[in-house]
Amino acid sequence: MKLLLFISILFTATVTYGQFSINGKVLDDKKKPVPFATVQVKPTDKNTRTDNNGLFNVDNLSKGNYEIHFRCVGFDEKTVKVNVTKNTSINVVMSQATTELEQVTILGKSEATLLREAAYAVEVVETEGFKNSTVDASQLLGRISGVNIRQDGGLGSNFSLSLNGLSGNRIRTFINGIPMDYFGTSLTLNNFPVNQIEGIEVYKGAVPIHLSSDALGGAVNIVTSTKPIDYVDASYSYGNFNTHRASLNAQVHDNKTGFTARVKSFLNHSDNDYKIDVHLLDFESGKLADEPTEVRRFHDAYNSKMVWAEAGVMGKKFADELMFGVLYSENYKEIQQNPYATGTPAFPVGEAFRQEDKLIYNFTYHKKDLFTQGLNVNSYFVYVDSEENSVDVSPNRYDWFGNYEADVHPTTGEMGRKSDFTLNQKNLLGNVNGEYVLTNNHSVAVNYSLNKLTLQGADKHQPQNNTQFSNPNDVLKQVVGASYTYSAFNDKLSTIVFGKQYFYKLFAVQSNYQGTESSDFNYDNDALGYGLAATYKLRTIQFKASYEKAYRFPESYELFGDGLNVIPNQELLPEESDNLNLGLRWSTPPRRNRIQAELNGFVRNTKNYIRFEPRMNRSYYVNDPKVLAQGIDLTVNYLFNNVFNLSLAGTYLNLRNNDPESAVYKDRLPNEPYLFSNLTMSYKQVLPSDQTLTFTTISRYVHDFYLAWPSLAASESKSVIPSQLTHNIDVTYTLKDGRYNLSLLCTNIFDAKVYDNLNQQKPGRAFSIKARYFIQN
Repeated sequence: MKLLLFISILFTATVTYGQFSINGKVLDDKKKPVPFATVQVKPTDKNTRTDNNGLFNVDNLSKGNYEIHFRCVGFDEKTVKVNVTKNTSINVVMSQATTELEQVTILGKSEATLLREAAYAVEVVETEGFKNSTVDASQLLGRISGVNIRQDGGLGSNFSLSLNGLSGNRIRTFINGIPMDYFGTSLTLNNFPVNQIEGIEVYKGAVPIHLSSDALGGAVNIVTSTKPIDYVDASYSYGNFNTHRASLNAQVHDNKTGFTARVKSFLNHSDNDYKIDVHLLDFESGKLADEPTEVRRFHDAYNSKMVWAEAGVMGKKFADELMFGVLYSENYKEIQQNPYATGTPAFPVGEAFRQEDKLIYNFTYHKKDLFTQGLNVNSYFVYVDSEENSVDVSPNRYDWFGNYEADVHPTTGEMGRKSDFTLNQKNLLGNVNGEYVLTNNHSVAVNYSLNKLTLQGADKHQPQNNTQFSNPNDVLKQVVGASYTYSAFNDKLSTIVFGKQYFYKLFAVQSNYQGTESSDFNYDNDALGYGLAATYKLRTIQFKASYEKAYRFPESYELFGDGLNVIPNQELLPEESDNLNLGLRWSTPPRRNRIQAELNGFVRNTKNYIRFEPRMNRSYYVNDPKVLAQGIDLTVNYLFNNVFNLSLAGTYLNLRNNDPESAVYKDRLPNEPYLFSNLTMSYKQVLPSDQTLTFTTISRYVHDFYLAWPSLAASESKSVIPSQLTHNIDVTYTLKDGRYNLSLLCTNIFDAKVYDNLNQQKPGRAFSIKARYFIQN
């Protein structure tokens, strides 16, 4: 009741001061409107952007003197001083910059800089310069300090994201604030086309309440473009291993009525027939060859497709954005080997596969100054109807040359028990966020999120799956959050205090291995999370600190398995973590040569750490009672004349078992890299007639790490995943100021043999070419 009363007061309160506004229009040297320029009012923390016609409005200002800063890519910054004694209108002319701003650097645009200067430990990647490249979202994230992207193989293979000591489901990913994992395997970070992305926000440690999910130690939010403009963005790329990636995005917007319709779509395919080294099996002696033989993967093809259509209105008095949408996606993946095998097994898989179909309905609503000045509301609702099919029924035994012997194991599949498992999932997601600006220095926010999941399925061959999923299994998560933000000393000091109340309910059916016995399992758990984030800014230095008591409840995949390789464990306990971040950010004043550096230290003290235990076709998730992560990450950026950019990012992670009663006490966690870094260099040459040529190189290093618990490793040579050093080069040519674009990419230039997750070999050198057409009105 107290919370409901607080929300009621928040949504109905009004203030009696700050009744004035500043509005106006921003033009360029040719008296044309400058859309989407950032408008920041100092000494307040108020900021906005100009609309498609260059118009802006800032409300709820008290009498006094203000400095208004105008920033936009391609223009010199403009500052206007205004004395406010009444509602004030101004016109501003911005001069075009003599040299274009760097498009690729992580320094980002002005909006990104403002977000990075917030109290949360957050990195922002602007994607404008990458939209012509063949990279995907996961490859961009891998360039950030503290972030490690791991992938089992080629396009569409299993991958995981690690952020400052925590990985997997502990790090939540979002699309425009909507949890991304519920969109399915056809829409993930490693296949999401980068030209659909406006920016990527990476929160290290404490997570804002508007990203209201049970993230344990960080979050990644992909922001797609919602500008009220007409545009068409089409691209196609082709590369080695018969890899095709196509994308088509378009939007129409009517300024008068506000009607907006948009479509986002992509199609991905790869044979993934890259070469690997295999110790072949001698069927007569039963021994593996001493020397490896190079073979080509033959059953690892991948297909995914998505169409996402939305329609609604933008820029109206009752809604800044009100959109309804439907998304359809498909995903098909052949299985070349058991995904949880250590290294490369002697017997490949030749017929097993997985596929997934999803139909998703979404509704979004955003409005600033709803009912009263300073009240901002953002909300979404999503319904997901999904069907997944996992099939492993072949009795044939394959070798690594694609040959097979028929009916060798007639009672089993290629990886274990025969299975033709269909799982239906229905998911309802909702989020409502309200923020109210009390004064220039005080604001409050509340948030509510809902996540209800129902699973039901059947298996044509495996009784355990039939029994476990014959009746619906239900998972219900709810999070209620509230925060208070205070700023002082002309915004030099900013502090955020927040709390999150978690509600969790689980109903599951437990079945024995034979599927002959079953029992109901119920689990309820409520938890209170809380935290604090603060920052203090000087002229060139910014200090940051944050703490969060965070919780994460098991995901359906961890609880119920996949019906094929991962067995269920419905008795997993929720994770609980104390997370501390301390950061320092330094930058030189804007000039011809500019340097920025950021140093971040972190501690993650986690109870009931959920860890994956790979056991071939009997893999499962377990709780480790105590795990402690300590580490440091560093990023240094050097920008010369907005033409040459050099970025170095490195991370050291000390992730260890911290349970004194464990046999592996103080051991590093297995299969987890602890030292990695990357170096990115970019040079851009502006050519006549609106042409640009950009060269980018990326070098990445991962130190060797243990595959198993170090103290239990039987043989060091077989228990260490070797170090990795790879180099990529990307050349991009743009014509007609970005309308026509062509990109050439070479990954793993020196064809290094690279092994990663569970010591599985990754692709060697590969080339790709991408053409992109973009036009806007």
